[in-house]
Amino acid sequence: MTQRTLLWIVSLIFMTFSLSAIRQAVAHNVAGRAARAKPAINHRYRRIAAGFDRVSYLWCVPYARKLSHIALHGDAFLWWAEADGRYVRGHRPQVGALLAFRSIPRMPLGHLAVVVKVIDSREVLVNEANWVPDTVTRNVPVIDVSPDNTWTEVRQSTGDDRFGLTYPTYGFI
Repeated sequence: MTQRTLLWIVSLIFMTFSLSAIRQAVAHNVAGRAARAKPAINHRYRRIAAGFDRVSYLWCVPYARKLSHIALHGDAFLWWAEADGRYVRGHRPQVGALLAFRSIPRMPLGHLAVVVKVIDSREVLVNEANWVPDTVTRNVPVIDVSPDNTWTEVRQSTGDDRFGLTYPTYGFI
């Protein structure tokens, strides 16, 4: 074996052990950070809503699951696909249906809102959790602004008869 080959093998072994040590250190650091962060995260989201809307976490998913009795899991933007073949999906609002919002950069996990009243073919009232952080909001007007009245683009009330930005949706579950 030449000196050059021997040096190459030793370097390779050293790099392998170094990378392994770095991976272990990073994993330990990440696990430590996650363990330290857990109480803060749980504290923030463990507020309990008042009255009949009691849920353990004020996120839209468990809130929507509780009100609608739809037994799906995962992030909100996944519910549309998860409902395929298990629940009726459509583009017409009905009381008790979930309006499923798509994932977008300003809302990467999507969103779910429960329809509590159909005003007309272009407006509904919804109850939802965490649209306003750590808050359950009720009877929020949502209007359909999609060109074909398919409820694939909506705007939600910001109060005072004003509506905010346009949000893409999948439709109703």
